[in-house]
Amino acid sequence: MRCTEKGEPLSQDDQPADRQDGSAPGTVHGSPLDRAMPIYYALLMGIGTLAALYLLIALRGVVLLLFISLIFAAATAKPAAQLQRLHIPEAFAVVLIYFIALAVFGMIIWFVVPPLLSQIAGFGDDLPSYVERVQSIGRTYDRVRQEYPELHSFDDQLHDLGGHVVAVAGQRLTALPTQLFAVFLDTLSVVVISIMIVTSRRRLRDLIVLIVGPRYRRQTNDILAQMWEQLGHYVRAKLIVMLIIGSITFVVLYLLNMPFPLLLAIVVALGELIPRVGPWLARIPLLIFAGFEGITIFILVAVASVLIENAKGLVISPFVEGDQLSVHPLLVFISVLVGSALMGAAGAFVAVPAAAMVQIVFNEVIVPWRSTQFADAAGEEAASEAARAVRARTEPRVG
Repeated sequence: MRCTEKGEPLSQDDQPADRQDGSAPGTVHGSPLDRAMPIYYALLMGIGTLAALYLLIALRGVVLLLFISLIFAAATAKPAAQLQRLHIPEAFAVVLIYFIALAVFGMIIWFVVPPLLSQIAGFGDDLPSYVERVQSIGRTYDRVRQEYPELHSFDDQLHDLGGHVVAVAGQRLTALPTQLFAVFLDTLSVVVISIMIVTSRRRLRDLIVLIVGPRYRRQTNDILAQMWEQLGHYVRAKLIVMLIIGSITFVVLYLLNMPFPLLLAIVVALGELIPRVGPWLARIPLLIFAGFEGITIFILVAVASVLIENAKGLVISPFVEGDQLSVHPLLVFISVLVGSALMGAAGAFVAVPAAAMVQIVFNEVIVPWRSTQFADAAGEEAASEAARAVRARTEPRVG
């Protein structure tokens, strides 16, 4: 029961409004609809979140295309800014960059395709020798099978594998025109969208900052600028690393007299698009062909691959890429697995930049916010401890 300053109990009329009806303190008054509104709002938020997730999954191809366009836009923004210093309009500068990239790609094809075709033709000429090596492996397998009768026949397994390869190759060749046309449309979409993002990035940034509270606008602008800079540097550095790794691999394979050195070097260079696991997955065909050349060549190629990867990790990547992403290796591995499971190779390619953006938001927004909450809670607890100590000193002691 509440009392007056003199210690007398309060009358019914003097009781607080929330106690006059006998209800407990903090009881919410109003109609049943008013009391149920928070539950309705929570249900609507949950349904909206599920609908947004479903829409995001249904449109994941479009989202992936937009994110790839954002990555390439960030990569071309800095060269476009340098061309603007020569009084070239921004839109024309971006288009010029893509034309230069297309010209470089055409020159690479011009110099690479003829020897590549000759190597493919050489593979057809050397096919009987590879067949003989496979048969030699089959004879070795038959000798092992005599010791372990539960093993299946080598010819049956080879026949099943050949039938599966032929079936898959036929399906791929049938769908090749449609896939090439889809790749062309996606590439064209990425180019057009990235040009539009570069030319209108300031308006997009101002729009995002505008919907944020005035207190956080400067921080939001800094976070967006950090994301933009890191994405652009990541793509430019990745292309340089691919060129260096491909060139070194080609030289090593050429010196070891490996077959198809150019084709295998291109495959290894493309493996750099997928961080961590991509370079080693791309070396599987390389090691298979090295195994056909004998145990010595296989060991030399394996050792060279390890040395190249160590040189990339210790020298090439720190010098070219630096610490522009600074993503933990475990987060990189998990993001690549999730991206490849959701969207295939393209998802694995964008997984690390996406994880880097999430990490920036976590470090710049969530961590400071939670630290402030912990500091406020600690301050309140300290204040309450100080108040209790003051009351303990000032209250008269009984007896």
